[in-house]
Amino acid sequence: MLGKALWRRGRISNFRPYAVLTVLSILVLIQTFSIPSVESQKSTHSVFIEIFSSTWCEPCSREQSVIQRLSGNESHMVHFVVFHLQDIWSTTYSVERATELDFTFVPSHAYDGGYARISGAIVEQSGIESVASRNVHLVELTVSSSTNGSVLNAQVAVAERNGYSFSGEVAAYVVENGINIDGVQWNSVYKGQLFRQGVFLKPNSYIVLSGNWSISHDSKPDNLQVVAVAFDKSTVGRYGPYAVQSACDKDSSVVIPEFGGWLPLLVTSTIFITAFMFRRLRVKGNLTS
Repeated sequence: MLGKALWRRGRISNFRPYAVLTVLSILVLIQTFSIPSVESQKSTHSVFIEIFSSTWCEPCSREQSVIQRLSGNESHMVHFVVFHLQDIWSTTYSVERATELDFTFVPSHAYDGGYARISGAIVEQSGIESVASRNVHLVELTVSSSTNGSVLNAQVAVAERNGYSFSGEVAAYVVENGINIDGVQWNSVYKGQLFRQGVFLKPNSYIVLSGNWSISHDSKPDNLQVVAVAFDKSTVGRYGPYAVQSACDKDSSVVIPEFGGWLPLLVTSTIFITAFMFRRLRVKGNLTS
């Protein structure tokens, strides 16, 4: 009886790694197939949208809820810079940019530097999705920023990911969020430009650009955001080169579902137990040979 119990105990001890490996493999498969699809996977890049707006414009006020909702999307499929005209936030550059794009009405907006433009209407998600799926040169942007006293510093890393040379320009804008006027919260309000610089990247290479901006007295440092845009000089339209990627200094906080949850732990455990099993089999083989 005792011998039988010991035999069973030995069988269980020998079987345990295989059982654990089987369970973990099943869990990995379940986790893999249950991963939700990410909206950004359907797009080729994050769309850059220039909005032309005014605080006295009623449709412009309504558009802010759309901008806020799309800006808060975890996929970061779009980045906004809102240029104001004929109000307290109007700047010389805002007027110049509206003139370059032939805009005379608010609200109006341009996708990816003029690839598509709509005058006298608010932005819509369907238009963003259409532009987001167009074929572009694959470029990565990584934006970081810090505040030192009254100076905002930013760095933008630009990387080529298609495997052939990229000639373009990179611009970095400062925008402000969370400004409340008459019960309306305004976001992505253009405050200034950090730099606009030409770049040439060899295949699979990268470059880091930097700039700084003196924070104006009417801006709250905690509400400031840096938006970077890469323009491709090989795709030029009536209004200049088209944007092929955009990013902001908040993108690094985005959680990618594929790498969240228990999947990394399950994969690591499975690899460890598999290696352990092979080691035992190898030792057993050496003993019997």
